[in-house]
Amino acid sequence: MTLFEISSRRWYGWQMLPGYSGPFLPYHSPIYVTDVVPLKSGRGILKLAFFNAFYAEGVQNFQVELKVLKRAETYLVGDLIYGKEDSGRCGIVSQIEFAWVEQFCPDLWAGKPVDRMSAPAQQSVCAYLDEAIFGRSV
Repeated sequence: MTLFEISSRRWYGWQMLPGYSGPFLPYHSPIYVTDVVPLKSGRGILKLAFFNAFYAEGVQNFQVELKVLKRAETYLVGDLIYGKEDSGRCGIVSQIEFAWVEQFCPDLWAGKPVDRMSAPAQQSVCAYLDEAIFGRSV
């Protein structure tokens, strides 16, 4: 079994618990990872920089430290750390597929139907998100 790895310059699914709308509602957004660096602390911490496609406050470039709690084949779960403090939130970074976008981003899915996108965007969720979010075709 190969365990999930995060690479730079690629789209992933992001879930955060708790989210911004209340303690029981998770937050979901596609993220485009711009950089990932394992810290050499011996504590399993990743420094993750990413573009958060649906963050409502306008600032969409994030940098977080994620203490890895679980790594599976298709996802990674970690505690979000800000400075030296545990934020009380967990983040899940996962592979992203068309079904993930359809389930967690219904407004995007309805507003930018995959069948109206370029041929590459119809074949690859990463190409779809590049086109739908950044307005660029691969």
